[in-house]
Amino acid sequence: MVWSRWRRAAVAASWMCFVLGGTVLDSAAGSLSIAPTRLVFDGHTRVATVYLSNKGDQPATYRILLKDKRMLETGQIVDAESPLPGEQPASDMIRYSPREVVVPPHGSQTVRVMLRNPSEGQLASGEARTHLVFQLVPAVPTAEELAARQDRIVAQAIIETSIPVIIRRDNPMAAITLGSAQLDSLPDRDGKPVLQVVLDRTGERSVYGDLSVDLEVGVSTTRVGLMVGLAVYTPTPRRVIRLPLTLNKEDLPRSGRLVVRFAETEVGHGDLVADTYLEFVTGDREGSEAAQ
Repeated sequence: MVWSRWRRAAVAASWMCFVLGGTVLDSAAGSLSIAPTRLVFDGHTRVATVYLSNKGDQPATYRILLKDKRMLETGQIVDAESPLPGEQPASDMIRYSPREVVVPPHGSQTVRVMLRNPSEGQLASGEARTHLVFQLVPAVPTAEELAARQDRIVAQAIIETSIPVIIRRDNPMAAITLGSAQLDSLPDRDGKPVLQVVLDRTGERSVYGDLSVDLEVGVSTTRVGLMVGLAVYTPTPRRVIRLPLTLNKEDLPRSGRLVVRFAETEVGHGDLVADTYLEFVTGDREGSEAAQ
């Protein structure tokens, strides 16, 4: 009876999804490190290997599956029940093995990911995407733990992390602009000023790169903000980013400017750069856009 109650509780568990894009996932069952943080099949290869490392002191079991997901403007990744215009799900284009792994403490395992034969007619031009999901399987309670629970129902949180799997054909292009950049009227909880940036994407592919903020005062330049590994996935047209700066709000100069730059990395495509800036004049902050 106690065992059946535990199983019903596990099935009805709350789901906690951490889409970390490439990542270390801490949990009671251990810490999962995944590399690489994303897979891109662009015609040069049809097979890739994902490396899983358990940094914890206990073995951890992970169920592996594919899920089509989409990105919201906030950057949140959610399940995609049906495709939107311009969205190409790729779950039917990918094979992988194994479907479940046990990663020993301080040990590692590998997952093989393969692109299906494009002669099947599934690979259209442009970009398709799905996500490889690693779902932590809760450990089966011992007899002593079951006896201690007695008639209590204990919910087991099922934790998952995922990495994107991207398929590109015919070298799809994209463009990126920084639509606006402004300081929030309220600092973050640590008293740091928060810069809100809108990153606009157009074209047939996703973009992936780093967002940096430099403070220029006269001839002096200081890096005051950095967000590494920022993605805007198709078909999402923009990302609204909130980036806390590394200096205190009272340390902002009375004159100078904040230079904001997005630079795409080789993992994304490597050919996009966009700039904008915020000008400071006698204490008043006025946003201006630099030439893209």
